Amino acid sequence: MKRTTLKLKTMALAAITVITGAMMTGCVEDVPMENRFTFKGELISTYLENNPERFSSFTTILSKARIGKKASGNLLKTLSTYGSYTCFAPTNEAIDAYLQDQYEKHLAGERTGIHSPYLEDLTDSMATEIAKNHIIEMGYMTTDINEGAFPMNTMNRRFTTVEWVTDEEGRVFPLLNNTSRIIEQDLEKENGYVQVVDGVLSPSNKLLPELIDAQNGLSIFSDAIKATGLDSLLSIYNIDPDYDNTLTGPSLDSETSTSPYPKDKKQRYTVLVEPDELFKSKGINNIEELAKFAEKWYGTVDADNYKSPNNALYQFIAYHIIDRQLLYSSSTGPGGFIMEGYVNEGYSSLVNLNQSFDSYEYYETMLPYTMIKVTKPYTNEELKQQIVINYGQDMGSYKNHEMMEHINVIVEKAQVTKEKYSETLSDFDQNALNGIIHTIDRILIYNENEMAGNVLNERIRIDVSALFPELTNNSVRWDLMKPGNKVTFIPKGFCKGFEILNEDTEVFYFRPHPTGGGSYANYQGDEFIVEGKYDFRYRIPHVPAGTYEIRFGYPKGYYRGVCQFYVDGKIAGIPVDLRWSADTDILIGWVSDEGLSEDEIRENDKAMRNRGYMKGPASIVLESETGVTMRSGVQPLRKIVGTYRLDKGDHWMRFKDVSENSTGKLKQFDQDYLELVPISVINNPLKPEDIY
Repeated sequence: MKRTTLKLKTMALAAITVITGAMMTGCVEDVPMENRFTFKGELISTYLENNPERFSSFTTILSKARIGKKASGNLLKTLSTYGSYTCFAPTNEAIDAYLQDQYEKHLAGERTGIHSPYLEDLTDSMATEIAKNHIIEMGYMTTDINEGAFPMNTMNRRFTTVEWVTDEEGRVFPLLNNTSRIIEQDLEKENGYVQVVDGVLSPSNKLLPELIDAQNGLSIFSDAIKATGLDSLLSIYNIDPDYDNTLTGPSLDSETSTSPYPKDKKQRYTVLVEPDELFKSKGINNIEELAKFAEKWYGTVDADNYKSPNNALYQFIAYHIIDRQLLYSSSTGPGGFIMEGYVNEGYSSLVNLNQSFDSYEYYETMLPYTMIKVTKPYTNEELKQQIVINYGQDMGSYKNHEMMEHINVIVEKAQVTKEKYSETLSDFDQNALNGIIHTIDRILIYNENEMAGNVLNERIRIDVSALFPELTNNSVRWDLMKPGNKVTFIPKGFCKGFEILNEDTEVFYFRPHPTGGGSYANYQGDEFIVEGKYDFRYRIPHVPAGTYEIRFGYPKGYYRGVCQFYVDGKIAGIPVDLRWSADTDILIGWVSDEGLSEDEIRENDKAMRNRGYMKGPASIVLESETGVTMRSGVQPLRKIVGTYRLDKGDHWMRFKDVSENSTGKLKQFDQDYLELVPISVINNPLKPEDIY
């Protein structure tokens, strides 16, 4: 089949009807009869049952599939309820072919979970696995999908990739997961859409090392993973088998309903991989030659022991591993490299994060004390619309000329990978059970001088939700907001880099949403909120060793309370009043830029800095029509916590409520982002820090 690229609409279809918290599929028991048969039109379940000549096998599977560990309902009942769903419905022939194929693989020694080609022998657990791969809890037409994938994950927490293919007769079909075509599109039902497919959707159940090893064009990198022993790390997935996602926590003070727990507690990774063809173009034909190349950058300590964390090859591979699953674009669901094209419930990242400026995010790697910078450089025509790793300032390196070939590394789309390496990776499968693979176009290495002196020699602004990989890995961060499901409760111990220090601290994640009034907004639309008489701490990201000014970005609020900051266990200044009042406005010294001369603006900025504050960034838009930005708003502020030496090792910030009034939930703590700014940036007279 010929692959064709079509421009698709990006706006997701809103839910047809409101699904109440009591009927969310994570905690449903048996669905009440009065809620099942109140529709005038045909339900998804009814449609499937009314067409047994096509879907009897699938309805059998849905009937055997369990909703959750402690729920008695099945997924066929789910598709007869209020709500909005996308159901990929495989035909009887497709299921017969799938069962036969999986049975033959089982006989050949593969772990498939299917030990018979007959439907009646299918276990309930395998029926659940198959069924959940075919249901998305939001209704989508094929014209609603963004480039690359459906916007939301399936019930199995797997994303469904999309390409468009043309058959020999010139007919165009959506191809899902590189295996199954939608042969009948957008069959609208009362509670969603049916997409009829000619093959069972079965994303790989291989773990990352197995999936990389199975692809011919990635053999050198695969051999290096095994030689270093990092295949053990990349085989971690189910970190808490007893985790119960049906639990609910308390309600956020501003909301009326209780807050569900995160959907999963799993470990996932992203692996950035150089294809064999790229390595060979640089004279690297096997892992021995790759190890010699790595020694040039990482040294020769433990050169004979690839499994040593001090070994150059080990460090090379570790720097290619990120501790969270990152999709090419966040608009395809929770967990993109950067927030891009995210539109949901009235919020649009294209407005909030104005494309007059580069979009960026920072992530730590599995090489200790290192991070990568990920950029979508809208201001650079050559790299515009690309996802770039370690984007070099001014498109070059001034610390190490040889590093020129190892910065500005482009992450390749799956389709680009298939076409570019068509002889070896035409069937490239990037979606492993516990993460995702992306190929890159240059050899990626870490160099301390380069990162400290160029790539990361800048104001490092990190959205607070990006600090915790667990939020990305478990469909919390940037998840699409469904009616009645705006907030997720984060239980104690869920995020390993976040420690709750008393029993009165309650933690919530609030999905991206618009904030009206023209006074404040959040950096990436979401909120990481702590309520109660709080006392907690989190680890500061591992930046290159050096001296940094630490800033805390937050919106003032009537219920914020008073917070004492600590850095590495030591009190950082006097308590900070986070409330919005006439007294705090006077203390901070905020004055609008409107009507002021440039000199007066600089004087006000200087006066605020002397008091330990800065206005919000001018690059984050509050009102696109009027041009109001965070800098224009009186609520969004940056509190300068202090200047600190951050050497290699862990450093922690602690936040403790010290308000006099200790009753109720009025001590709400809302951090938006963290800024770590090298002193060299602040003290550079030739290039003063900008207002953005």
